Amino acid sequence: MMSRATRPPLPRLLWILGSISLFADLAGEMTYPLLPIFVTGVLGASPAALGLIEGFAEAIVSIMRGLTGYYSDATGHRVRWVGRGYGLAFMGKLLVMAATHWGFVFFGRTLDRIGKGVRGAPRDAIIADIVAVEDRGRAFGFHRTLDSLGGVGGALIAAALLTWLLGWRAATPQDAPSFRIIFAIAALSSGIAFFLTWLIARTPPAQVAQRKKDFIQSSNVPFGKNFWLAMIGPVLFTLGNSSETFLLLRALDLGASPVKCILLYAFFNAASSIASYPAGMLSDRHGRWPVLATGWGLFAVSYAGFATLGRDSSWLIWALFGLTGVSLACTEGAARAMVVDYAPRVRLASALGLLGFLQGAGALIASVMAGILWSHGRPEIAFWLGSGFAVAALVVLPWAPRGSAPASP
Repeated sequence: MMSRATRPPLPRLLWILGSISLFADLAGEMTYPLLPIFVTGVLGASPAALGLIEGFAEAIVSIMRGLTGYYSDATGHRVRWVGRGYGLAFMGKLLVMAATHWGFVFFGRTLDRIGKGVRGAPRDAIIADIVAVEDRGRAFGFHRTLDSLGGVGGALIAAALLTWLLGWRAATPQDAPSFRIIFAIAALSSGIAFFLTWLIARTPPAQVAQRKKDFIQSSNVPFGKNFWLAMIGPVLFTLGNSSETFLLLRALDLGASPVKCILLYAFFNAASSIASYPAGMLSDRHGRWPVLATGWGLFAVSYAGFATLGRDSSWLIWALFGLTGVSLACTEGAARAMVVDYAPRVRLASALGLLGFLQGAGALIASVMAGILWSHGRPEIAFWLGSGFAVAALVVLPWAPRGSAPASP
């Protein structure tokens, strides 16, 4: 184990991948916090439609992560899948910009999420490949930090533009052109992320051929008991982790203006960004499970807070958004690093894709259920369920594997 003082600088490729994610998330978080306002306030759709959009989007992400992770290992390619993913996301942003009905938002969001699913596992496999075992948590934490910084910038830009175009009033159908201006700027940022992928050096043919050969030789090697045991807690947690759009919808229900909602989301991303890198380093030093358990515990507390929050608790909502951001900083990077720890090295993308698939399936269930509960006037139950599943993940923690993963075949 290398000491803190002798840790090497992070590779240049990690900085490139982080910069791409920064611009992509800048675009995503200019769009994402506006969706509940745009879909329900401008296009006149119901919360159930919002739940369908977000739930189906997460389902598509999960399916594509699983498929692309497998094919990234099987074909030996990583970079081409990353480029395709960011290109599809750019096309999805353009479709949302032009939407005149929530169905177009559905298709645009779906295309965007297909792109996210296509790029996710291959990109994470690249990150795992270019850093030492002792730096996996640090690398994934650093990547999430830049990703979340883009989220902060995107949300702040969206808030500034919305304040300029709408002021602090509620959105109406007549405000559609104002939203299109913001979505157009988001699409431009997404296009920059796509063009930055051309800075990534393409994989040499000999390395591609070797990956394909290794994958074929190891295709019958099981992931192993410890791998599957390690997956239980993170996947169980996602059954209650509905889309963050419902946090914004909760704020709207409690009287927050559209601009305040976006500022809350910026604060959420800022808290996540600040916590991600330290959380990754702590997972390298003290193990993945203590960091994951901390995240699940904080999430349980924050969602219980959202369930009981009243209209007279405007200061508390800021604390809950921040606490939720910190909780996800603890869970996302550490979960990916943990999967890499227990997966055969020649099947990293497949393992990461499988994690994404199962987590996406859980998020689909959570988001659709939250939308249904909202439509029936019971949003607090959705948050109690989220808190309950986080506690359930903590309960199964004693059965999680300990120690180092077996050597890759």
